[in-house]
Amino acid sequence: MTTAFITGVSGFVGSHLSRYLLDRGWHVSGQDLRPAPAISAFYQSDLQDRLTLRKALDETRPDVIFHLAGVLKSELAENFYTAHVLGTVVLLEAIVESGLRPKVLIASSSAIYGTGLGRRPITESFKLRPVTQYAASKVAQEVVALRYFTASNLPVMYVRAFNLLGPGLSPQMACSAFARQIALAERQGTPSTITTGDLSARRDFVDVRDAVRAYVLLAEKGQAGQAYNVASGRAVAIRECLDFLRKQARVPTEAVLDPARVQKNDVPIQIGSAKCLREQTGWEPEISTEQSLLDLLNDWRQRVKTE
Repeated sequence: MTTAFITGVSGFVGSHLSRYLLDRGWHVSGQDLRPAPAISAFYQSDLQDRLTLRKALDETRPDVIFHLAGVLKSELAENFYTAHVLGTVVLLEAIVESGLRPKVLIASSSAIYGTGLGRRPITESFKLRPVTQYAASKVAQEVVALRYFTASNLPVMYVRAFNLLGPGLSPQMACSAFARQIALAERQGTPSTITTGDLSARRDFVDVRDAVRAYVLLAEKGQAGQAYNVASGRAVAIRECLDFLRKQARVPTEAVLDPARVQKNDVPIQIGSAKCLREQTGWEPEISTEQSLLDLLNDWRQRVKTE
């Protein structure tokens, strides 16, 4: 039985990944600050808690580590670097000290590519051009991991996922914020206004369930020291996502621009190439953007019942 350890196991991707691995018969353990799903062993701690992390590795002795823990949004720039850089150093140091040699998948992000290539798909060889603190911290995270690959011979690889969708997505993300507002309007049974940011941006969306399949395939077949994009190869406008969600709404809705939601340094378009991932593992996305959005909306219809 293959043993996995997941940092950030209670998060959006971590919860989907743990369920997928358990269904495949893996032994799954993990770490997070929040309560965990039903897994074999759970360590509730901050990733910078070196002693707890070392204890977890000694007790679980994983074959694969999926490093998903991180910060998605923050008003303080230092929070990104503390989580993504220092947290990664603590994790990789703990692995070296333990004497283990698990495969380590670092969850990076397509944000590191910045403005990309317009309508041309971005490959892993594209020059990194981060425009946000989050993206810059992810570049630094990859550099830190590269040091442990070259100096300590740890089998590390980087997974650069493009925009993830699906049930459980944080309402900090645009499509989830739309779905939540629609679900709340439906619960109240009255017409509602949906506040939006810039709707013109186009993104390469991947369902989170397709993404975790890619992560597991890379754990099984990926090459250490390499970066892999997880992307659909097509861009969809945020406006199209909102229009689709509004068509599913059970009450009338109206979209209104909120200037406070317009992000500075927003990237107008990003499309990724998953050629390397496909050639290495045979992965292909299976869930459409429309299905991801519908599942997200249905998920919020359940979540708002407890709000």
